[in-house]
Amino acid sequence: MRKPLVHIIDRIKGIKRTQRIRYATMALGILALAPPVGFIAQSFGGASICGSLCPRMAIGPSFMRELFTRTAGVALLFLWIGSTLFFGRWICSHVCPVGALTEFGSKAIPRRFKINYPRIFNAPLFRYGFLGAFILLPTFGYASICCGYCSFSAIPDLFGAIFSPGTRALSVFGTRLISIGLFGVLLGVLAVDGRGHCHLTCPIGALDTISNALGAKMPFARRVRIHLDKCTACGLCARECPTVAIEVDRAAEAKTKIDYQHCNHCRLCESICPTGAIQYSTLNAMKKEKSANVVELVHSPDAR
Repeated sequence: MRKPLVHIIDRIKGIKRTQRIRYATMALGILALAPPVGFIAQSFGGASICGSLCPRMAIGPSFMRELFTRTAGVALLFLWIGSTLFFGRWICSHVCPVGALTEFGSKAIPRRFKINYPRIFNAPLFRYGFLGAFILLPTFGYASICCGYCSFSAIPDLFGAIFSPGTRALSVFGTRLISIGLFGVLLGVLAVDGRGHCHLTCPIGALDTISNALGAKMPFARRVRIHLDKCTACGLCARECPTVAIEVDRAAEAKTKIDYQHCNHCRLCESICPTGAIQYSTLNAMKKEKSANVVELVHSPDAR
């Protein structure tokens, strides 16, 4: 018993400070927005983010109705997308309990059994196609399908079922069982970073990536960026990036580039970069530090 415990402690000690902060924030997001605790969600009349706080319901033709009937959810949607525009995908990567739950769960799965979905699928095409379906289906009277196959309800319910016999009973029937299997398992804990559903089937995530890519072009917006003068193009960041958001081309002037359509702002690349070339900063600040020609060019390559 002592050896496994020592091994776990050693692994925790080996986690970089930025990742420790991220994991702590993710845990707080679960406590705040997921059952059975969900202390923030309960203050809005529900046990999880799927309820009056749901930001997904405001997407599409029901926006005006949701604006008045689910005001908190609409406000959360604007806060979510707006914060990403200026500061990067903090809410998706550090706060959202939906992605956090499956990411933590994936830590128990050996890497050899995991699937790297961004390397298999054209993630942007899949993601925006799913967003289009969420917008169009309610127009044709199929809004219930959107709710039935939604990670915002399936994953918190899966977690809540551990503690609630009532939720557990509801989780073994029909679309709910399929959703839990799809989002919680196949696109959840079996994904290489535990967030396959975030990259492929989350409508909020789709809007968030658009905001992330647009904000990256603004010189005063903060992003994880690459200081080319310090970059040796070793490729470590590209190999370890779970969303395949970094590419290295030693023959190019900008040797290492980040695709903000893929980047989930986990900041793993920043924590493992051996030369400190990857920084959470603005374009303006990096230009002042050295010169414009060593600052990463905002890059959005053709979808892979």
